[in-house]
Amino acid sequence: QLIRNLFPGQAPVLRIGGDSTDISWVPAPGVRAPNYESYRLTPSWLATTAALAHTLHARMIMGLNLAADQPALAAAEARAYMRSIGKSALQTLEIGNEPNVYGKIPLLKLGPEQFRRARPRSYDYRRFAREFSTFADRVGSVSLAGPALALGPTADPGSWIGSMGAFLHSQPRLKIMTVHRYPLRNCYVGPRSPQYPTVAHLLSNYSTTTLAAGLERWVRLAHAQQRRLRVDELNSVACRGRAGVSDTFASALWVTNALFSLAQAGVDGINMHTLPRSAYELFHFTKPGGQWSAYVQPVYYGLALFAQAAPRGARLLANGGPTGNGGLSVWSTRGPDGTLRTVLVNASPTRTQSVSLKVPARTTGTATVIRLRAASVRAQRGVTWGGHGYGTANATGRLPPPETQSLTPHGETYTLSVPHGSAALVTFPG
Repeated sequence: QLIRNLFPGQAPVLRIGGDSTDISWVPAPGVRAPNYESYRLTPSWLATTAALAHTLHARMIMGLNLAADQPALAAAEARAYMRSIGKSALQTLEIGNEPNVYGKIPLLKLGPEQFRRARPRSYDYRRFAREFSTFADRVGSVSLAGPALALGPTADPGSWIGSMGAFLHSQPRLKIMTVHRYPLRNCYVGPRSPQYPTVAHLLSNYSTTTLAAGLERWVRLAHAQQRRLRVDELNSVACRGRAGVSDTFASALWVTNALFSLAQAGVDGINMHTLPRSAYELFHFTKPGGQWSAYVQPVYYGLALFAQAAPRGARLLANGGPTGNGGLSVWSTRGPDGTLRTVLVNASPTRTQSVSLKVPARTTGTATVIRLRAASVRAQRGVTWGGHGYGTANATGRLPPPETQSLTPHGETYTLSVPHGSAALVTFPG
C-alpha cells in the first residue's frame, strides 16, 4: 500500500538494481558462482518479487549481472525473470550497474575488509560497449535499459558522455537510457565540498535546480535518438545516505523540489533508490517477536506530496522553481481535467514566507490548502501531511483524508503564509 500511495491512478515502475545487480546470480547449467561474495536468487526470491510485481500491476526494470563477466549467467537471470515475472510485467532488463566506475572503485567483496574492482584500471567505454553487445545478444528479445552510469555534478569524460550518442545508435533494443544521480555524497568528498552531506547543503539550490541542470545535456542526447532519459537511481546522499540528513524532514522538502526540477529539465522518469539499513530508506520493516512492524521515513511524505500535486497526465507549467526569496520555491501543474495546483516549498529553517499567487481570471472561488509539516527541518519523526502522519499505529498504510484550509481570493490574488521548513499544496477551483 505504501508503494501504491505514490502512484495514484497508474502502475508503478520498480527497479531491482544497484550494487545488488552485480553480485546476484541464478544457478543454471554453464553458470559459475561469481568469484566474489554473491547473492543467489532462489526460487523463493523470484516468487516473492513476481508476487510484488503482479499485486501492484508494476512494470519492472530488472538488473543483470555484468561484473561477473559471464554472459551465460546474465542469460540465466533473464530466463528466470521471464519465467517468474512474465513478459507483460517485465518492462526492461538493465545490463550492469555503473560500469563507468568498474575500473575505478573496488566494490566487489572478497572477504572481511577485502574488495576488488570489477575490471582492471584500463577498462574503458570501448570494452564496455563490446561486452554490452555480447550480453544483449544472449538475453533474448526483451527491451533493454542502460547503461546505468554513475554521474557527478558535471558531464566529465569519466561519465562517457562523449560516447553515448554512438552507443544509443548501436543498440536499437535499448529503449530507456538510464543514469544515476545523487546531489550529495557520504564518501569520497570532504567537508568543504558542496556535495558534503549536511542539511543546509540538501536544502540548497545545488541539490535541486543545479542537480537538474546538470542532466539537461543527457536529456537532449537521449531525446535526439528517441529514447527516454530515466534517472533510475536517485536519493539524497550517495553511499547509503547520511544519518541526521537523509532521514530528516529536510529530505521531504528536498525531494519535492528535486522531482519538480528534474521534470522541468525534461527527465522522463525517476526511481527512488532504497535498501535496508540505509539512512535514506523510504520506509523499513522489522519483525520483533514475530510481529511485523513498519516505519515511514520523512522523505516518503515529500514523494506523496509530489504524487498529489502532479497526478497522472498533469502538465508542469512554465516559470516554476526557486523564487530567490529566502528558500521559497513555487511549482504549478495543470491536471488533465483542467485542475490547477500549486506547490510552495519553504526550505528556510527560520523564515516564514507570506506568498501572493495571481491565477488566471477564470479561476475564481475558494481554494483549498493542505500542509506538509514537522517540528523542524531536522525532525526525524512527527511529520504530518494534512494533519496526519503514519505515527505508531497504522495497520493499513493509508492516511485519513487530509485536513484542509480554505483560501479566499482578493480579486485574482490568493495570499497565504508558508511557515519556515514546510510545504503547502494549493488546489484552485476549476
